[in-house]
Amino acid sequence: MKELVSINDQIYSIKEAKISVFDRGFLFGDAVYEVTRSYGRIFFQIEDHIDRLFNSADNINMNLGRTKEQMIAHIYEIYKKIDIDNIYMRIQISRGDGPIGMSPKLVKTPNEVIYMYPFQPSPGEYYSQGVSICVTERRRNAKRALDPNIKSGNYLNNVLAFIEGEKINAYETFMVNAQGHVTEGTTSNIFMVKGKTIITPPEEYDILKGITRKIVIGIAQNEKFKIEEKGFGLEELLDADEVFLTSSTREIMPIRLINQNKVSAPGAATRILHSKYKEFINDYCKRAASTHPWK
Repeated sequence: MKELVSINDQIYSIKEAKISVFDRGFLFGDAVYEVTRSYGRIFFQIEDHIDRLFNSADNINMNLGRTKEQMIAHIYEIYKKIDIDNIYMRIQISRGDGPIGMSPKLVKTPNEVIYMYPFQPSPGEYYSQGVSICVTERRRNAKRALDPNIKSGNYLNNVLAFIEGEKINAYETFMVNAQGHVTEGTTSNIFMVKGKTIITPPEEYDILKGITRKIVIGIAQNEKFKIEEKGFGLEELLDADEVFLTSSTREIMPIRLINQNKVSAPGAATRILHSKYKEFINDYCKRAASTHPWK
């Protein structure tokens, strides 16, 4: 198979896959999910992604019905059914389906859906020339309302922001907090470079603790960059020497336009970090290939 959907351990083609109209993920966004990709049949940072999946589930009082180790082994067992080295994988687990109503007590068993299909890399010019982004005035959901570290199926905040960016043909849209400081994109984190200092919004802001974000901070420190986690607004971002975004599927991507204003891309720091990030991926995959028991 080249692509598949696993629903509660049953394998379907993408055209055949269906869920109940009474599924709480469909009705309320009452679901958690994670996305990663594979390099040479190794899911990159799968342990961190599954840790975060379980953290999301814990924070909405959902029992996933497996241990973390069982979940990773389960995902790899499904992967064996696809003969492709580099795939996109999304796992989404809803609270389940049952009578319409707010109480989680109305359902008993979660619904697990795992999507796997060939990974489609971003065009090379996105990395060589940079992409256009939008910084919108739409506020990111505050942690006290809905913690962004609950990676849930409730994504309307992000969708509405993305729609605003589409109006100016932006590749990605970034939201702000109540103070007007940039928080995160609809599916990415953001960094700016000023000299030898790399600045990114702090974790206590209304942002997801990105897995790629964490790796990039570590790489930057190893490369003797100064790291500052602090707030900044649109004007500061436009005055940066370089700006880039990070995500598990896009790695490190330079930004050349912000609200249709030109910035330098890709700069030297972005190139260095992406090169070192590629080395990090290779090292991780070599270690995982020699130790993991699921192949």
